Amino acid sequence: MVVTLILILLIVIFMAFFIGMNLSNLCTFWFFKTYTELPVAVLALIAFGAGIIFALLFILVAKMRAPASDAEARAAKKLEKKARAEEKLRLAREKEEAKKAAKEAKKNPPIQ
Repeated sequence: MVVTLILILLIVIFMAFFIGMNLSNLCTFWFFKTYTELPVAVLALIAFGAGIIFALLFILVAKMRAPASDAEARAAKKLEKKARAEEKLRLAREKEEAKKAAKEAKKNPPIQ
């Protein structure tokens, strides 16, 4: 956990240093209007943010448009999984009861 935190901090420090050293690099960008003297680092961060937003939108739209058969298949799978878990539990209880019965039989041998 601590190693991960240190690694993340080192990456952030490296990125800050890299961006700070390249702030003098400027470019022109057109998005329905021409933006001149825009730092390349700012443009890269804007592109990253736009990519995240569009990815999330596509994921949400894909989930909303998922056919009903997928939902039915997932529901059937859940029911099947639940049935298997209940069956395992029932078998475990039967096994425990059989162990108890065997112990009792050993403890109290039948009278002849």
